[in-house]
Amino acid sequence: MLVLWNIGPIVAIAVVIVVAATVFGVAAARARRRGDPSPVVSLALTLSAAWAAFGLLGAVISVIQNLAADAPRMSVPVAQFWPDLLPGVVIDAGPTAEVAGGGFMVAEVDVAGISPLARGLWTAGQALWTLIPTAIAALIAVACFQLLAGRAFDRIIVRVTMATAVIVAAGGTAAQLLSDIAGSMASQELFARGSAQWTEIPGIDDPFAWWPEATLNVTLPFWPIAAGLGLAALAAVFRYGSRLQRDTEGLV
Repeated sequence: MLVLWNIGPIVAIAVVIVVAATVFGVAAARARRRGDPSPVVSLALTLSAAWAAFGLLGAVISVIQNLAADAPRMSVPVAQFWPDLLPGVVIDAGPTAEVAGGGFMVAEVDVAGISPLARGLWTAGQALWTLIPTAIAALIAVACFQLLAGRAFDRIIVRVTMATAVIVAAGGTAAQLLSDIAGSMASQELFARGSAQWTEIPGIDDPFAWWPEATLNVTLPFWPIAAGLGLAALAAVFRYGSRLQRDTEGLV
């Protein structure tokens, strides 16, 4: 029953994707036969608008969950770690390969007792991750709406595209930094140790060899900046098209 419960959401998502792809394919085929792209554009408008709406809802739910949860799920960096078997333990049969190097560097854990600052940073970072695709979906919806209305190069598209460029560049960078900082804070709060004591265990010299070590892992991503620049260039194209459209209308 547990396996079915875990597989159920995956199957549901797969069915939705297949249905959406089928509907889109049928609309595209009809548009090609008729020489009219409006069915495809209308479908893209509907899907992108729904995507944007669900994205906003997802961002709100993410904020509520991370703030209200007793133990929010977080990605916590750790120093490269791989647990070894305890002394005297031998596996007679099972693995056919062995770990020659490397180990875990990130742990997905539910963190209870996390500090308010770390929780707040994590909540903000996760909300921003949700808002980035939402902004892109909103841009697609606006572009499709304007195209159907015969205003393919309207100024509103230029403004929305530039706003999306800023959201992707600034939001993507901030989301990564905030999430990494929050995760690193959680790593310190979970695994950093000042002092410890233990009862001597035969055959074990260092009992903390099985304990992950806290680490700092903050990455500055470059893809949001590149994507934002690409969207800004697209906004410039739309602005140029809008200018040409106004000039053409003036000639007519």
